[in-house]
Amino acid sequence: MYARTNQPPCPTRLVAAAWSCRAAGLAACWLPVCGCLTPGTRLGPLDRAAAEAAHPILTLDPNAVWTDAYNRLVALGPDAIAYLMRQPAMTRLAVPDDLDVLLHTSLVRLLADPTSGPPRLSATSLETTLGLLHFDLKVRGDRLGAVVLPPDARPRAWHEFYPAEFNHVLAGRIDLEADRRALGAWWRQRQASSAPATARRLQPHARELWHILARRYADWWGYQPEQGVVLCAVGPPRTTLLEFPTADYNLVRAACIWLGSSHDDDVQRRLIELIGSASSILSHNARFALSFSPDERIRALLRRYEQAAPRNPPDGR
Repeated sequence: MYARTNQPPCPTRLVAAAWSCRAAGLAACWLPVCGCLTPGTRLGPLDRAAAEAAHPILTLDPNAVWTDAYNRLVALGPDAIAYLMRQPAMTRLAVPDDLDVLLHTSLVRLLADPTSGPPRLSATSLETTLGLLHFDLKVRGDRLGAVVLPPDARPRAWHEFYPAEFNHVLAGRIDLEADRRALGAWWRQRQASSAPATARRLQPHARELWHILARRYADWWGYQPEQGVVLCAVGPPRTTLLEFPTADYNLVRAACIWLGSSHDDDVQRRLIELIGSASSILSHNARFALSFSPDERIRALLRRYEQAAPRNPPDGR
């Protein structure tokens, strides 16, 4: 586990460069050519719309509907990408473990139209599955380990998402500065052509999402020891050794929030029915989803239900 030092689990030759890059980047933010906004600068209507849409994604808001936010960015077209490309995370030299850079490069790459020839990045933190946008950090398509984000945490480095062991070999292949430069070159080429720049809207369908709710707890993470490990403990056997609440925007969380915030009466009715499921995971996730219901009556009933039968921890342990 790495402490919050902004020094990444990367080859040592990158560490010295990381700090010089940060110093240069901070200084460059005050130069007009950098594209950064100085204090007091007013945003135009399009930039303001892009900033508002991107905010829940770039700040890892655990309670927002990321898919809706993404679709608002898509609706803005190239102006959304132009706004993101002007931000400090995309104009200054990148520190190797900078989460802000990783989120910006991932969002720009995701917004890029696949036919426009966007570059393949060394690492991405955003993924779309069944029409839902969610957090899923991968290096060349492979995950580093189990992601956990404490509810009150404000991570600045991507390795802070890993409380347990992760793949250090894969981590050493992350090159955020190369990713930032590659996207910059791609964007300059797009600006000089008439080719489309942005991807299509995401369109999740409720009928395709229900099975996701059975995968795991949306807002809890459990550490399971490797198969064959014998645990010496007093009390009944446990399926997990450690359990923590997590605010990471995993796929199950994304599905719960999307379904729970739906205005479709059939979707709300099915979630209510799932509360009585024999599966503790389904029951827990249905209650979590309904906490985002647009119907105040449902939320009020859920609050009373929670007082009688709290859902944390998931299995009543």
